[in-house]
Amino acid sequence: MHESGSAAVVGELYDLPLTVLRDHLLPAEPPELEIGVIELADGSAALATVLRDAVVEPLLRSGDIQDISYLGDWREFLQREG
Repeated sequence: MHESGSAAVVGELYDLPLTVLRDHLLPAEPPELEIGVIELADGSAALATVLRDAVVEPLLRSGDIQDISYLGDWREFLQREG
């Protein structure tokens, strides 16, 4: 992870109605996640599901989560672990 707390990662971009986000996706998310704004490679912004800042450091310290941002890709992590 960069000193700024950000990292470049592979992702998927979806165009969906805000009502779907409000009525279906957000209610299904665990409380540790929230909607945030991220910067895309082209400099534009998009909404994204992100881990709440308040839970990141305690989870890292406890060992309950592992920072894999250096890989830049969740699928890469799964292949290495598999």
